Amino acid sequence: MAAKILDALFDEYRRLRPEDAEGSGGITAFAEFLARHGGMRRLEPPGKPPRLLGTASDLRCFHYSQYLEWYLPEKLGAPARDKERAREALRRFNEWLMETGQIGREIFEESRESILGEAEPAAFQNVSGVEEDENEEDENDEFKVPEERDFYVPGEYAATLSGEFLITKVQEGILYGRRSGDVEEVGPILVDRAVSSGHKVGDRVHLSLGKAGDHWNLLGLGRPER
Repeated sequence: MAAKILDALFDEYRRLRPEDAEGSGGITAFAEFLARHGGMRRLEPPGKPPRLLGTASDLRCFHYSQYLEWYLPEKLGAPARDKERAREALRRFNEWLMETGQIGREIFEESRESILGEAEPAAFQNVSGVEEDENEEDENDEFKVPEERDFYVPGEYAATLSGEFLITKVQEGILYGRRSGDVEEVGPILVDRAVSSGHKVGDRVHLSLGKAGDHWNLLGLGRPER
């Protein structure tokens, strides 16, 4: 089956299950999150809402977790019942994507774990997608963190920050922190789930960040190489 663009998939699913569509816990809000904060390819017709041009295979587990754990409660101020309604709607949407052949089993399982909040990645797992030889360790590897590419648009960072941060809040795929010498808390900082699971409130860590809209992207973790 030919892959359809996300905009068409959301339209089709809304027609199929209108009860999953509207409100802060509906699929329409998830589509808006992807268009505004998901880093997806999009078309912006003058005077009309943006259209998502990516396919379902561009969706990743952290899109779901950051929608549920950050966008709904912190950006929209949605109550807990809307968050749970959204979780169920996304679960059905993810199942429908696999049933219609828009995603494969691996993406389905990863997304399902994130939607249901079941994923517990190891604190120091390799998130680069490249296998490493245990006998060829690089002393600087602890400072090499892959970018959250789905949330990175080159050249569009409004500001950058770098320095030692005190971690003040940890969520799945999200950190908050206060840079040494600053009064204001910085966040949300979008990170890989393996990064967030490897840190706790009170940790001090050197971060390099880029501001994209109303959130920050992690550009580097640990002190830069000299």
